[in-house]
Amino acid sequence: MESVVNRQILFEHFAGKSSPLQKQSIEEWLKKPKNQELFYLWLLEWETQHPQYNPSVEKRLQDFRQIMEQTDQDVLTLVGDETEPRSNIWLKVSRIAAACLIISLGSWYFKDHFQYQIYETTFGQVDKIQLADGTMVTLNANSTLKVPRFGFGTKNREVELSGEAVFSVTHTPDNQKFIVKTKRNFDVVVLGTEFSVFSRDRGAKVILNKGKVRLEYQENQVKKEITMRPGELVKLDISNHVQKDTAKTFDPIIAWQQNRLIFEDTNLFEFTQIMEENYGVKIKLQNDSLAKRTLVGSYKAQNAEELLNTVVELLDLKLSKTGNTFVLSEK
Repeated sequence: MESVVNRQILFEHFAGKSSPLQKQSIEEWLKKPKNQELFYLWLLEWETQHPQYNPSVEKRLQDFRQIMEQTDQDVLTLVGDETEPRSNIWLKVSRIAAACLIISLGSWYFKDHFQYQIYETTFGQVDKIQLADGTMVTLNANSTLKVPRFGFGTKNREVELSGEAVFSVTHTPDNQKFIVKTKRNFDVVVLGTEFSVFSRDRGAKVILNKGKVRLEYQENQVKKEITMRPGELVKLDISNHVQKDTAKTFDPIIAWQQNRLIFEDTNLFEFTQIMEENYGVKIKLQNDSLAKRTLVGSYKAQNAEELLNTVVELLDLKLSKTGNTFVLSEK
C-alpha cells in the first residue's frame, strides 16, 4: 500500500513533531522521484513561514560601515560604556565583519545547493548519472553538473556543466528541448541526441554522435548560432571563435571508463593542460620546442604517473620532479 503523505504531515515533520511511523512513511514516499520535487517545494514554503534566523546581512554591513567611519571615541561608545583598549575595539570590529561575511557566504552556499542537485567528480573519477527524465550523463574527471531541483522537465530541461560530460538525451512526447548551459557564453540546445561537451578555461568543444544540436554562443559581444550534424566536431577558443571539423572518433565514455586518453595530434603543451584538468597533476616543459611535439593514439594507464611515464618513454624525454611539479626535458 502506497504511503499517504501530504502537506500537513510534512510540515509537522519539518517542525520535528512527526512520529516514528510518519517518518517511515515519508522515507517510503520519497523513494519516488516525482515526490522529491514536491518535498522540496513544501520545505521551501515551510522555511519561508518559519525562518530559523534573520541574518539581516545588509543591516550588519551598514552597521560595520558606520563603525569604520566614526572616530575612536564613537567606536568606544558603540562598543560599550566602559573604556577598553584600542586592540579590543578593533577585535570586536573584525568579528562583526567576519560574521557578516560568513552569513553572506553561508546564505549563498545553501541557496545554491537547495535550488540545484549538484553532481561533482574528483580528479581521475568518472561518474554515471541518470536524470529524472531518463537522460543518461557520464561525467568525466574534475567536472560539475548542476540540475534544478524544481521545474526540471515541466517547462524545460536545462542543466549547467563545468568540465566535460557525454549526454544521451531522452526524447519527450512534446519534443521538449534539452539545454546544456556553460559559463563560457555558449549553450547546447538539443532535441533527443547523443553528444559530448567539453567546457574549461582553455576552451570548449562539442562532438555530435547522434541527432541534431544547435550551439548558441557569443563572440565579441555578438550572439551567434551554429547547427551541428552527426559526426561533426566544433571547437571554441577562449574568445569563442568557432572552428568546425569532422570528429575522428566518438568513444570518450569507453575511454574514460578504461582509464584511457585519446590524443589526435595533441601537442605536449595541451597534454600538460589535460593532465592538470583530469588528474590535478602540474607539468612544466623545460623549453618551448618541447611544446610543439605531438601525441597520436590511445594510451591506457591506471594513474597519472603511469601515463606520464608512458609518454616520456615514447618521446624519449627526461622526467624529473620539483616540489609538486613534474618537469619534462630533452635527454
